[in-house]
Amino acid sequence: MIVPIASSFLVALAISFTAYKLRMLSVSGMIAAAIVGGIIFAFGGISASVLLVFFFFSGSVLSRLNRPIAPALQRRGDTRNWKQVLCNGGIPALAMIIIALRHDLREEISLLFLGALATATADTWATEMGTRFGKRFYNIFTFRPTHRGPSGGVSFIGIIASIIGGLMIALISLIRFSDTDPLCGLVLVKVIPVITIAGTCGALLDSIIGATLQAKYKLPDGSITEIKSEGAVLHSGMRFIGNNATNLIATLWGGIIAIWLGAVL
Repeated sequence: MIVPIASSFLVALAISFTAYKLRMLSVSGMIAAAIVGGIIFAFGGISASVLLVFFFFSGSVLSRLNRPIAPALQRRGDTRNWKQVLCNGGIPALAMIIIALRHDLREEISLLFLGALATATADTWATEMGTRFGKRFYNIFTFRPTHRGPSGGVSFIGIIASIIGGLMIALISLIRFSDTDPLCGLVLVKVIPVITIAGTCGALLDSIIGATLQAKYKLPDGSITEIKSEGAVLHSGMRFIGNNATNLIATLWGGIIAIWLGAVL
């Protein structure tokens, strides 16, 4: 069933506040998560809500695995700000709004939602698991060996984790919580292969953008970082494409790939 709008935002706010108290979200991240979550809870029903909560908390838990090596990787921290929340959850939230306005597009836009969320999950799992357990890392664009941490680097463990992350979104989406949920009724679509492939492809695209277009800066000591700071000069990529923009582009394309696969498989 579709939850009343007011109740949806209250539940989303309560979950976001809990995440803030657990230091998973900053204040701005808490507000953004309450908005994104409220939209998805209100218009996506129980299925979409469960998927969103799974994505957020699984990613947050996995990020704890990297705390021992975080300083060496110049990680942005475990607390997500509003930009990170919107760039990962913006496309799924937009999809739910479209479904509410155009119910006749439910099947296609449900795939957009699932593909985008599968991409965000696959990318997060690949980053966290690959960074923590990966042994050898390669630049996805040049295939040259690289070190642990920078965008565009992939590992065997990371790729496997991305496939599992996308698969989890596909499997959970098949649970029939209610016959009136917008995500139900995709019986004519091969959800498991479609969403798993879309999520994995979206995560790989994220790495490709990270290796080619995402801005990287050179510090005065000659080291390369993805975080713009005083004294840093642009070394490669486009100044306006950072990690958050990369995530937004990848989730959009993950959703588009899911729509295409749903039509051809």
